[in-house]
Amino acid sequence: MNILITGAAGYIGGRLVAHLCEQDWVYRVVGTDVNEPRQSHPKYVFDRRDIRESMDDIFDREKIDAVVHAAYILPPIHNKRLMEDINKGGTKNILSAVSRAGVRHILYTSSATAYGFYPDNDVPLTEESPLRGNDDFIYTKNKKEIEKIFQTFVSQHPDITVTILRPCFVVGPGFANPLAKQLKKKLVILPANARSFQFVHEDDVIEIMALMLKKRINGVYNVGGEGTLTFAEMIRMLGNFRLPVPWSIIYPLNHLAWTLRLHFITKFPSPAMRLLTMPWIASSDKLIRETGYRFKYDTRQAFEDFVRSVNKEK
Repeated sequence: MNILITGAAGYIGGRLVAHLCEQDWVYRVVGTDVNEPRQSHPKYVFDRRDIRESMDDIFDREKIDAVVHAAYILPPIHNKRLMEDINKGGTKNILSAVSRAGVRHILYTSSATAYGFYPDNDVPLTEESPLRGNDDFIYTKNKKEIEKIFQTFVSQHPDITVTILRPCFVVGPGFANPLAKQLKKKLVILPANARSFQFVHEDDVIEIMALMLKKRINGVYNVGGEGTLTFAEMIRMLGNFRLPVPWSIIYPLNHLAWTLRLHFITKFPSPAMRLLTMPWIASSDKLIRETGYRFKYDTRQAFEDFVRSVNKEK
């Protein structure tokens, strides 16, 4: 199988490249990204390219059988228009290329954040729960909207296998997004009403993605580890100290810091903090039932692996 991965230099994309190159059922892995790759392998071909640029020559040259669409702006940026153009415009571009090239399978890494952060969320969230990604937080808004783009694509191309995975927060040695950086601070400032949190280990996510590709499994699946952790537990495990701040104070102060681009104070806009204070625990029962996959890590074990990696850096 020849597999194309967009966002191949990113957290998940890079891990998937390394994993697939070691599989005997994979002949070639082709990666695209605007950043340079972190690894090389005899099976790996990299093409530096914006996800919004034409991909037709790659599909023609490499005879692509399956696509993993992992290109997405994860850390929030201030240029919302650019962020949306890359996230949604890039998705439409790759889907158009897939349909023209006659590719048999596309896997999209969505997110459990597509359900949105609301006090009346289903507990737990299942694949049938409504997608209500909050419109004031571009990351979740785009995840919701991209899934609608995929729904249209599925209806127009019933012959193409489409897999959509909705992982919760991914954690492990490679965990380095704004939440990870916040938790690693000696004094961790968080909303006082922060709720328990769910994680999934990066190894589980990568193995599930590979399983979906190998068996060409169609459908939508949540991907989340069992159990939850409180932020007090996480911060204690990291050897740091928590400073809980009332929502009425932390929200406007964080908004001011974000607006003024004081990134040493915050790396995310205030609406993102709702993911800390609203219930959004995803059930993986459908995934386990229909694929037979057994998670190697629960939420606590996944975060413990992250803690071990942080301790090694000290």
